[in-house]
Amino acid sequence: MTKRLRVSKPEIIEYRQLKAAAGGSGSSGGGSGSGGYKAGERVVCTVVDSEKIGYKVVIQKDNLPAVLASCQVRKPGEEIVSVFVCVHNGRILLSEIFSGTS
Repeated sequence: MTKRLRVSKPEIIEYRQLKAAAGGSGSSGGGSGSGGYKAGERVVCTVVDSEKIGYKVVIQKDNLPAVLASCQVRKPGEEIVSVFVCVHNGRILLSEIFSGTS
């Protein structure tokens, strides 16, 4: 006999928001949803706090929590234009926009 995993409604809603942010429907059926973020898309975020790999941020457009991978020094409240990378382990990952020098 298998046990069913019970997940609270707030966790389901958060999962669906993250899936939608990644361009999926958020349903278990998969498929592509309308809207959402695509890899390489620029997003504006606001720094909330520091974290081991960078900063906890909020994506302004949808008020979604995310992680900005960065080695730059940032301050809470600072607005940054970043790039959507993916959703990994239930977290939206963003990257700094780098400008190359020649």
